[in-house]
Amino acid sequence: MVVAIFVVLVVLMAINVPIAISTGLAAIFGFAVVGSIDLTIMVQRMLMGVNSFTLIAIPLFILAGRFMQLGGITTDLINLSKSLVGFLRGGLAYVNIVSSMFFAGITGSAASDSSSVGSILIPAMVKKGYHRDFSVAVTATSSTIGVMIPPSIPMVIYGVAAGVSIGQLFLGGIIPGILVAIALMAVTAVIAKKRNYPVEEMITLREAGMNIIRGIPALLTIIIIIGGIVTGIFTATEAAGIAALYSFLLGVFYYKELKIKDLPKIMLDVSVTTGMVALMIATASALGYLFAIEGIPQTIANALLSVTENPFLIMLMIMVLLLFIGTFLDLSPAVIIFTPILLPIVTAIGIDPVHFGVIMVVNLAIGLFTPPVGVCLFVSCAIGEISITDVIKAILPYFMAMIVVLLIITYIPELVMFLPETFMR
Repeated sequence: MVVAIFVVLVVLMAINVPIAISTGLAAIFGFAVVGSIDLTIMVQRMLMGVNSFTLIAIPLFILAGRFMQLGGITTDLINLSKSLVGFLRGGLAYVNIVSSMFFAGITGSAASDSSSVGSILIPAMVKKGYHRDFSVAVTATSSTIGVMIPPSIPMVIYGVAAGVSIGQLFLGGIIPGILVAIALMAVTAVIAKKRNYPVEEMITLREAGMNIIRGIPALLTIIIIIGGIVTGIFTATEAAGIAALYSFLLGVFYYKELKIKDLPKIMLDVSVTTGMVALMIATASALGYLFAIEGIPQTIANALLSVTENPFLIMLMIMVLLLFIGTFLDLSPAVIIFTPILLPIVTAIGIDPVHFGVIMVVNLAIGLFTPPVGVCLFVSCAIGEISITDVIKAILPYFMAMIVVLLIITYIPELVMFLPETFMR
C-alpha cells in the first residue's frame, strides 16, 4: 500500500499537480485502498493537523518577511554583506551566501531568499563575469540556510508534529546554519581562485560604517525573536507577531519604502501563501495518520533493526532515506508525514528530539536545490534564465559540502544541542 501511495504521489507531482493537492489525492487513494476507514476520518485528521495555536506563527513569520522584502531590507543586507566579504576574490559569491544567512534570520523561508537575493545578485554576478551556472548554484544552495537559522517555518511545523520546544529548535539551528554558510564559502573560495573571479572595489570605512548602521535594525529581528523566547517574555507564536509588527514599523518609518497602500496586496499574498502551507499541513497530516494506523512506523523500525542495531548505521540509513524523500517531496509535508514515523525510532536509539528535528530540516533542505522538486533551484534558474540540467554540475560541489555538514551535526550532537541546553534547559 505504501509503495502504491508514493507512486500516486510522484506521478501527480510529475504532471505538475500542486504538492498540497497531490498529497491530498494520495491520502484519498490510501484511505480508499484500506477501505475499512471512513473518509470523514480523513477530514477530521486534516482539521486536527492545522488546529494548533502554534501554527499561527507561520502566517505571521511570512508577513514579517513580506514587510522586510518590500521595505527595502534586501538591498541594505546585500550592502552590509559587501562591507564584510566583498573584498575577497569572488566577492559577489560570498556576498550572496552572507546575504542569505542574514536574510534567513528575517523570513524563515528558503524560497523567499532565492527570489529576493537572487533577483539582485544573479544578474549582477553574470554582468561581472561570473559563470551563469555558478551564480545560480550559489544562490540556490545558500538560500536553504533560510530554513535553518531562526525563524524557521519548517521547524515550527516539526515542533508541532513532534511536540518539542520551538525555541530550542530555533537555537539548535543557529550553529548548523552557520556551518553550512562556512562550508559553502569554502567551496566558493576554491572555485573563485581557480576561475580568477573578480574582487569587488574597496569601499571606504565611512561607507562600510553606514552599511552596517543601515543593516543592524533589520538584524535585530532575530535577536528580538530568540531573545524573547529564551527569556520567556513571549512564546514562538507571540514572537512571530512581534516580528511582524517590528518589520512593519521598520519598513514604514526607518527604511521608508513600505507604503500603507501596499498592505492590501501584502495581506492577499500572505493569505494565499498561508492557505497553500495550511493545505499542505492538513493533507500531509491525513496521510501521516493513515501510515500510523497501518503500522508503517513499526514496519520501518523493524526493517532497520533487522539490518543493524548500531545507532550510527541506523542514523546513516535514516539520512539516506530523508535525502531521497527530499528530492521529490517538499520540506513541509515531508516533515509532517515522516516525523511520526521516524521520531520513535531515533528516540529509541537515544537521539534527542530537538537534535533530530534540526537534522531532519537540514537534511530535507538539501532537497530544496535538487531536482525534480527543488523549489530554490527552480526559482534561481528562472531568475538566471538557465535550464536546470545546465546547473547540475555546478551544484555538485555545494551538495557535497552540505552532506559533510549534515554528517558532522548528526554525529557531533553538541553542535546542535549546545545552545538549547545552555539557554533553555
